Amino acid sequence: MIDPTSEMQRLAGKFALLLAGIYVLFPFGMAVSTAAGEPIPLWGWPLLLLPAFLFAPAVIAAIRLHRTSDRDIGKRLWWRSLLLACTGFVLVIAVALILGEANS
Repeated sequence: MIDPTSEMQRLAGKFALLLAGIYVLFPFGMAVSTAAGEPIPLWGWPLLLLPAFLFAPAVIAAIRLHRTSDRDIGKRLWWRSLLLACTGFVLVIAVALILGEANS
């Protein structure tokens, strides 16, 4: 029997993985734009890696969430993965805006 609560928790973990995947495209795109001749400032590269410190634990929690069948552990992990991923994505948007202003 499918438990709707655990399925919704796993869906939140999948959303955290989606946000992390979108973040991976961001530094890759900046590297491509730098290679194409529009460099970003030197202080921008460490700034690009800042959200990774939030996405790494979010991805780990999402993977653990998908592997567990314990409801109590799942209850903790889905909040952790979703909160860290959403916070990381807000940070990605802030970094994009800062670097966009620095380049113009």
